[in-house]
Amino acid sequence: MQESIQDLTDQEVEIVKLILNFGVIHYSDISKHIGRSRKTISKYLDNIQDVIQIYDVKLTRKRNVGIYFEGSTSGLQNAMQSGTYSSTKSNSDERVISILSRLLLSGKPQTIQDLADSAFVSRSTLEKDFKQVKRMLAKFGATITTNHEGMIVEATENSKRKLMSQLLTMYWGETAYSEDKKGEMHRQIDIPSAMKPFFSKATFDNVLKSLKEFEKQSAIHFTDYEFQSLAIHLVVSIERIRKDKTLTENGPEVTLEADTKKLVSILESNFKFSIPIDECQYINIHILAAEGQPIGNDKLKKASSPIQKNNIHEFLVESLANYDEILLRGLTVHLASGLKRLSLGLSLYNPYTADIKTFFPFAFNTAMDLGTKIENTFGIKLNDDEIAFMALHIEAFIERKKDVVDAVVVCSTGLGTARLLEQRLREFFSDTIHISRITSIQDLIKKPISEDLVISTINIEIPDKPVVVVSPFLDEKSTGRIRKISNQVLSERQDSNSFGKLLSKKLIFINHGTETKQAVINKIGNELVKQGFGQKGISLAAMKREKMASTAMNNIAMPHAPIEFVIHPCIAVYVNLDGISWGDNQVNIVFFLAMNREIQPEIEQIYKHFNSVLENKRLIKKLVNSKRENEILNLLRGDLIE
Repeated sequence: MQESIQDLTDQEVEIVKLILNFGVIHYSDISKHIGRSRKTISKYLDNIQDVIQIYDVKLTRKRNVGIYFEGSTSGLQNAMQSGTYSSTKSNSDERVISILSRLLLSGKPQTIQDLADSAFVSRSTLEKDFKQVKRMLAKFGATITTNHEGMIVEATENSKRKLMSQLLTMYWGETAYSEDKKGEMHRQIDIPSAMKPFFSKATFDNVLKSLKEFEKQSAIHFTDYEFQSLAIHLVVSIERIRKDKTLTENGPEVTLEADTKKLVSILESNFKFSIPIDECQYINIHILAAEGQPIGNDKLKKASSPIQKNNIHEFLVESLANYDEILLRGLTVHLASGLKRLSLGLSLYNPYTADIKTFFPFAFNTAMDLGTKIENTFGIKLNDDEIAFMALHIEAFIERKKDVVDAVVVCSTGLGTARLLEQRLREFFSDTIHISRITSIQDLIKKPISEDLVISTINIEIPDKPVVVVSPFLDEKSTGRIRKISNQVLSERQDSNSFGKLLSKKLIFINHGTETKQAVINKIGNELVKQGFGQKGISLAAMKREKMASTAMNNIAMPHAPIEFVIHPCIAVYVNLDGISWGDNQVNIVFFLAMNREIQPEIEQIYKHFNSVLENKRLIKKLVNSKRENEILNLLRGDLIE
């Protein structure tokens, strides 16, 4: 049976792509790309030569000239695009990295056809992907200019490096660990295949070797993220320095850390060239981020105040409506390093951001609220990825307190009595009651009750809240009353139709024709104000939140209104079959969530029901195709999981 392109191994396919992309290559180019010996490469070429004959192409290997194809390669190109191996480039995200890599790193102008050929797709497919390429370039202040030779990226050296680092970070292979003959563990990292033609494997190997030496000589122990971030920065820097593309820093020099000097010395020894002082300044930022000490004005330019665990902990206690010690501890540790990293200009890529938005919308929206407070308090802006990491901590807290009643303890006879009561409550109800805080009558007035249950040592009445009056010593009768009322709270929570109560026919909108995010949010916001559900400025506030982190996922968006703009809680629904442009997404359904403290006790039940809506693809399809408001209302209020 005659062989075809599908019979080539992955390594052989990579070689074919290299030749198609560059025309003429050499054994050294292939070795750098796939990390194999000349003898092995020669065997691969023999097999390629046999296979490609059916496409009327000849593989030529000529001493002092190189390795290249003779004859028309159009048949081979088509086979690569339509055959089994086209799947390696069929994913849009992978094509985007291929296009960006070539634009940034090839060193010469590129035509649309050049880019289509390198990605092994048709020109029309490439043009669709190009929109995403332009959006990504714009994020880093880069643009594309065109001349008679093709397209080139216009950006500062700093912007280009940030783009390269982002590409490597997004498509960096999983970090693997292997044990050598001496029993030592080594990190092994794969280079993204689309970037292999532009980055030397030897540079990667030498950077990893240098960092291993540095870890042995210094007291710094890198996390996987810190190691990856620094490794990527060094790979990009060294490749650019070799091409005489160095950074320049206009601001005053910062004194280099002792560890920075140590790492620079190792790198200069291993790479056999000097690293310019401005490049050392950027390495210093990564060392500062990895060191365990707080950042002060003596360490960091433009740092207005140190970021320390104690003030982060206090900030979280003030900012979170509900929490436990595990959540406080986890977020404090995460933010202590995260805010420090962001203040140094180092961003974090989260590969699970889209999934977190999809599966944990309540946690993500809570994290967005916290992100706004962080920006206002610390002056540091968080992106989608950082917010998603915070959302994981919050979701873990939510999971911990499922089927648990939140309680506030009110005590007026002194802290000692309050602590005794708290201890006995934890002893008897550790699995069913979570004590969120201990407070006095005076403090109760200042901070409204969001908890499910009030346990008090004094006789008080609180509208719409169950109160159990107990002795500080928690006798048997008291524990019986607490158990009875907490069971009632859980029963009511499970039977509640909280989500359905927030829906109204007059807040369901159906429209046609393509629209923008701004226009839709304005329409919904104006209706909320007009109908008495929201305050003026609700649209602007929702848009501000969207700029911090987009709420779009798949074909759904969930803009959120801050509680101070909500008069009566509700959920507005906006459906457009033709689509709404929402940043990088195109959505068909918008759920505008207007929540306030009024529905705090039911918030988890509301989001539980909401999650079942988002996960029901059949229901979403029915909603998108609905022609009447009543139909949408009935679908959302009915049994969602069939």
